[in-house]
Amino acid sequence: MSKVGGARPGAGRKPGTLNQRSVEMAADILGSGKSPLEYLLEVMVDESADQKRRDWAAEKAAAFIHPRPAPTPRTVQFQLPTIDTAKDMPGAIAGVLKAVADGEISPSEAQSVVAIIEAQRKAVETTDLLERIEALEGRITR
Repeated sequence: MSKVGGARPGAGRKPGTLNQRSVEMAADILGSGKSPLEYLLEVMVDESADQKRRDWAAEKAAAFIHPRPAPTPRTVQFQLPTIDTAKDMPGAIAGVLKAVADGEISPSEAQSVVAIIEAQRKAVETTDLLERIEALEGRITR
């Protein structure tokens, strides 16, 4: 029975192939002998160019002219309970949630703190498991 309708193997544009507009723009840029930023600025100020193309050039050039400032990490301070066992983890995470709710830290800062608490949890659980395994091995060898 033959297949009717739908995509066929090998049909359509190959992955990574540029569309006609992209090919034309690349040829225009390469043929101009200008840097990409010079080209974008020229398109941006060209009043005879299509408005969508001018807007596109302005958007792309803005990242080079006005780069976004890198976020500056800050130290956060708030109270957390001591984390000695796995049972202490929920209380620590509740402390982080309270700090977010009270506006002491931002949600992204809370996410970083919870990642640190998670690393502590893994360390505590690994230590607990190692102690339990050693205790079981001690019972077996006797």
